[in-house]
Amino acid sequence: MRSIILLLSLIICFSLSAKEKTPVVAYFYHAKPPLLINQIDKQGLYFDFINYLNKHSDIYQFELVYMPRKRLDIMLENDALGGLVVGVNPIWFKDKNETKYFWTSRLFTDRDEVISLNRTPLTFMSPVSLHGKIFGGVRGFYYFGIDEAVNKNLIKRVDTADEISLFSMLRHQRIDAAVVSRSTFNYVVKKNDWFTLFHLSKKPHDIYDRRVLIPKSDHALYQHVEKIMLNMTLNQQWQITLEQYL
Repeated sequence: MRSIILLLSLIICFSLSAKEKTPVVAYFYHAKPPLLINQIDKQGLYFDFINYLNKHSDIYQFELVYMPRKRLDIMLENDALGGLVVGVNPIWFKDKNETKYFWTSRLFTDRDEVISLNRTPLTFMSPVSLHGKIFGGVRGFYYFGIDEAVNKNLIKRVDTADEISLFSMLRHQRIDAAVVSRSTFNYVVKKNDWFTLFHLSKKPHDIYDRRVLIPKSDHALYQHVEKIMLNMTLNQQWQITLEQYL
């Protein structure tokens, strides 16, 4: 009888001490590999990152959710995000001085590469290198320097729905060059064995850190996530996971 009472007491104590995690939505809008490989099977770098956060957080339970950029902007303007945004950079949100939002340490460093066909390689030094050319971009994306030249009719821009489609446009010679993130380029080339098909200009269009945006209204969430991410750099298993994608 005493053993049963003791067991019940332990169960009650455990139940009282075990707090339910607070749910937090982790939004993303770059739906491309390797950041997102398969949403149904929850495959991709972002899913592994969220799993890492959940494993190392005893307060929050994070759930990855896709949200178009325009809708994210509206939510941020109305202070109605209620979560965080994964894999973004302060410049993209007009927060170069990092005063509008909280920004964590980097998740990883990425590059926007200028790619072309190997048989018609384009050496990119500046947007001037694209003058008189047909440039492929993603609808709604802003390419600094390039868009300004497009507006002056120095470059013709052809848009598509996503970066993956840019590879097909190049292969069919509908465009002369395109800007694709290095992480996506590496994934697509490796998956399709296209190592000899595309030319990668030595100079990228841009180099940036992918980080996590958290609204100023949630300082506690920022401190918690930042602490986990700072420790990620010392976690050997996470570094192995990251290298598999990049």
